[in-house]
Amino acid sequence: MVEIKELLPNMRKVLVPVDKSDASERAIKFAACLLAPLSQTVVEKIILLHVLGSSFLEKMAANIDTRVTELVKTPLFKRLTEEYIAKEIEPLLAKAEEIFKELGVKSFIEKEVIEGDPTKEISNFANIHDIHTIIMGRRRRSHLKEHVLGSSSYAVTHRPGRHTDYIVGQEEIDIKRCPVPRILVPFDGSEYAANALREASGLAQAFPGEVKITVLYVVESAYLDKMVEMEEEVLKKARHFLSRNGVAGNGIETEVRYGDPAEEIVKVAEEGQFNIIMMGRTGKSGLKELILGSVSSRVLHLAEKPTVALVSA
Repeated sequence: MVEIKELLPNMRKVLVPVDKSDASERAIKFAACLLAPLSQTVVEKIILLHVLGSSFLEKMAANIDTRVTELVKTPLFKRLTEEYIAKEIEPLLAKAEEIFKELGVKSFIEKEVIEGDPTKEISNFANIHDIHTIIMGRRRRSHLKEHVLGSSSYAVTHRPGRHTDYIVGQEEIDIKRCPVPRILVPFDGSEYAANALREASGLAQAFPGEVKITVLYVVESAYLDKMVEMEEEVLKKARHFLSRNGVAGNGIETEVRYGDPAEEIVKVAEEGQFNIIMMGRTGKSGLKELILGSVSSRVLHLAEKPTVALVSA
């Protein structure tokens, strides 16, 4: 059986962006529940990051009646920033840390505050510090609005490089009764999809005997005649992969659907009340995904309640 560290190589360091939004609070609770059983064997460090964005600058500019460009150069700005961090941000990060410790997380927890545009700085911070997993909440926004206006989750999931991103959905989490992961893994037999199976296998080891993994094979209607014969072969490959990585047979289910892949994936997730949809990422750039389309990108925008995990090699 493959060791859990080998199955979750991207989780050595985990970044959790923190702000005052409900989406951030859900992400913190999800991360604490997910990482607690991994904190002794896999996760070495959790970084809680707050980015002081443009809204903070505008607020400070209004307070002292000066231009933003000149404001950042003044000693007064530095003092106001330090006071704001001490009064508003440090307690926010401390509260997040308390949730992790309450759930028994043993990993080292680091708290960081930086300035800049959150849509850029979260990704930049991860790249600079060699962090390959980010767990963050998503706000409700259309695909077009996210592309045109920008959003932190959109920027994070489309940053270059090999990384894994958990974009936490709208489902509320009670940390007194952390939900056991119920994982839906769309699988087409590709190496990209196998990355998602690997991540799911690692979580199954972290929650022994509890995690249920459903492997979903979606046959597009246009290719029905050519692909229906591959169903058994693809699902057999997935079962073998999971078994080889320590997932018990009674913890594996399979399902076949016909139709539009993204729509069927979300439909199955909703019907089965899965709390994680785990997908392998192809590594396309944000522009290519917008032009060519991507099943994972569409699922991310169609799914509201479940968390969507985009897993890289």
